[in-house]
Amino acid sequence: MKFAQSIPQTDPSDKSSSWVSIEDDRYSKNIDNPIKDIPIILWWTGRLSMVTGISEVTCPNAICYSTKNRSYIDDPRTRGFYFYGSDLKPEDLPLPRQPHHEWALLHEESPFNNYMLNHGVMISLFNHTATFRRESDYPLTTQNIPTLDYLTKQKPVPVAKKNLLRKEQGLATIVYVQSNCKPPSDRDDYIRELMKYIDIDCYGKCLNNKKMPEELNDPVESLGTEKFYNFLGRYKFHLAFENSICNDYMTEKLFRPLHVGSVPIYKGSPLARNWMPDKRSIIMIDDFETPQKLAKFIKYLDSNDTEYENYLQFKTSTGVTNKFLLDHMLNRPWGVNDFEKLDMITGFECHVCHKLTERYTVEKQHKVDSSVPLLPPKTADISHLHCPQPRPAIAHTKLFNLFYRWHGEHWIQEYWDGFDKARAVKAMLERGEKRSDMFEAYLEEIYMKNNY
Repeated sequence: MKFAQSIPQTDPSDKSSSWVSIEDDRYSKNIDNPIKDIPIILWWTGRLSMVTGISEVTCPNAICYSTKNRSYIDDPRTRGFYFYGSDLKPEDLPLPRQPHHEWALLHEESPFNNYMLNHGVMISLFNHTATFRRESDYPLTTQNIPTLDYLTKQKPVPVAKKNLLRKEQGLATIVYVQSNCKPPSDRDDYIRELMKYIDIDCYGKCLNNKKMPEELNDPVESLGTEKFYNFLGRYKFHLAFENSICNDYMTEKLFRPLHVGSVPIYKGSPLARNWMPDKRSIIMIDDFETPQKLAKFIKYLDSNDTEYENYLQFKTSTGVTNKFLLDHMLNRPWGVNDFEKLDMITGFECHVCHKLTERYTVEKQHKVDSSVPLLPPKTADISHLHCPQPRPAIAHTKLFNLFYRWHGEHWIQEYWDGFDKARAVKAMLERGEKRSDMFEAYLEEIYMKNNY
């Protein structure tokens, strides 16, 4: 049986988010009365599960039951719980947590969707992780690169034609498309300053100074179409600015310009170059001390076609030469619309199923023969998701105005509120709390400690 499944790849409030369609055939038909002595894994946050009852999940190395039915929480075979990071709520957790309960986190979305998860005190409560960070157990870092062909197949508009279109259609040097304004990365403030030194066509709600063509007005319908790609491909440069700054958090904002043949001017993951087709396919905003110096460099490339074309060599002549990226894509255990590989959700389910089955099998052997050593549960660490505190995008000289404006956005407060919430969750687990609706009482206790 196959199911169609769609999940947002970035912040759901961001109208420029991409969506990935997944063909799901991992579940057999629903089972009324599961009798096999195999692990049950419960999707505690049920958005990503297509199961309506309880189903058998067949994986390459193991078999598990999968369900969203919370009545199975007390079944002794229930060994694992899946959580989708953006939907995880501290007042709704599977408590009390038993020693054999293992928690699995899938979080490929924006770090600011759930700041609790940015802190080591929270991430260490999970046993298995699939996040945008390469350090996680089942990395989803390249979720926006379906294949290497996605980066190279579409040939760029020739630079001579781009120059001509600029004059004929009155295009700016740079294009910026965004409707999720004032995010933690402070991109609006940076781009507003950059616009003082170079022309930028801003489409969408943020800093808007130009209207989209009528046929592209609906962001949900148009953003993944060839018409939209062709529209962007006319521009020499594309501002790609993530809503959060975090190692390996890279969205379609970065990979879309690479696909269409427009050079990305990027701020987001400081390690983005690791994942680029070659050494010269990206311009990193952090390489420039000020927006003014960045604008000067862009103007230089804009007036020097030979230098500009060096940034697109991976599309015109050399192909992908980054060995790290080549090796990663070759060995990536999941695929996007790839019939030869599991999709990333199924792959993570099977990863967890295999680990749980391995430990469960050893426990049963230990009951028969106590000389068989038990397998300890795995514990995630801070590198699996940690992101730094949000900061202003530009170093201002008017410190008072900076303080007032930046703290007015509440991002720093929300970030550290997430830390306190994580501490409260940990306290609940350490004390064997049975009711997750007691979370507010634990959080109040944390607040009281902070103030004394």
